[in-house]
Amino acid sequence: MAKKEKSDSPSKRIGKFILTTFVYCAILMVLIYLYQYSGLTSVHFIYNEF
Repeated sequence: MAKKEKSDSPSKRIGKFILTTFVYCAILMVLIYLYQYSGLTSVHFIYNEF
């Protein structure tokens, strides 16, 4: 038996692309927020006070 190849409609592919792009942007925004929230840039060293 020959397998039938499924061909997605153009609108379905565009919707999948937009959804994937939105998911990746959301993950990137969360990572940027967590990086800023952690305060890595505002670390005070012990010896700066002396």
